[in-house]
Amino acid sequence: MIDADPSQQPLPDADPEPRFTEPHDTGEVDLPSAPVNDPGYLWRPMEPPVVLVEPEPAPPPPPRLIPNLGHSLVFFVLLIPAFLGGWIVTFGILSLVLRTVPTQGIILRVGHEVSYAITAQAAAYGIQWGLAALVFSLWWSKSLLRGVQWNGAAARRWLLRLALLGVGTGLVITLAGNFLPMPKAPPILKDLTNSRAGAWMLMAFGITLAPLTEELAFRGFLLPSLVNVFRWLQRRGSMSETSVRAIGIPIAILLTSVPFAMIHAEQVSGSWGPLLLIGMVSVVLCIIRLATSSVACSVVVHMFYNLTLFSGLLVQTDFFRHLGKLKG
Repeated sequence: MIDADPSQQPLPDADPEPRFTEPHDTGEVDLPSAPVNDPGYLWRPMEPPVVLVEPEPAPPPPPRLIPNLGHSLVFFVLLIPAFLGGWIVTFGILSLVLRTVPTQGIILRVGHEVSYAITAQAAAYGIQWGLAALVFSLWWSKSLLRGVQWNGAAARRWLLRLALLGVGTGLVITLAGNFLPMPKAPPILKDLTNSRAGAWMLMAFGITLAPLTEELAFRGFLLPSLVNVFRWLQRRGSMSETSVRAIGIPIAILLTSVPFAMIHAEQVSGSWGPLLLIGMVSVVLCIIRLATSSVACSVVVHMFYNLTLFSGLLVQTDFFRHLGKLKG
């Protein structure tokens, strides 16, 4: 048999091209290769992998306690330029209107005639509102009304109830006055009996600008600033929430009601009976302010309380036609 020519023999298949496949997870953990000349390497525990953990964000700082006692002090200091400005404005207007009256006569009228005195006080309160709005909006970076929790929406929502509460408070206080020593001719009644026009001006002032400004001062600034003293102690861990409610808030109400009553002492000849009643009214207004978180709510109650008192005087004097009846 003749062997075939080797050159005619078929060549062996060439090595197939390498195939690349996607790696797949086998569930096995690749161990690092053992160092040379270290037979005990695999017997030592492996160090856990380093895991970078992002730190948790710091909690936001607690909200500022607004207003505080410093804010209240500044508010009451602003009364000095406000009353000075109110007197200057009133004197300037009267000087233009009463050109024939000498300067001393105008000063005497502002000091003794209720219509001129009310005009000066109304101007002072208006200036006070303007100064407070300017100073505290810059200081707090928010409006004055937001800073003192005006919250007019709450007053609109509960307007009828607040009005009835003010009327009811006025009736109760009037009835209680029959059982306490009351001055026979307090200065506020003397102011009413000077003139019918002055009586109407005093009534208009007493049910509008007076309660607005008094509530801003006492329930907008003083009361919450005193409460915030105890809130500050609570943040430091010196008081609990229960202690703030049971001790701190009653003290704040008391410390607000005493000066509120004292600013009316001259109107009632300093008699302790009406001062006690005014203090009780302040307690009611403080509770309303705190319960509703709204100065506007306490303003509404205050307005209708004053309206109730003046309404009794209207009935007694036949709409200020017979002011002599108030002299006793």
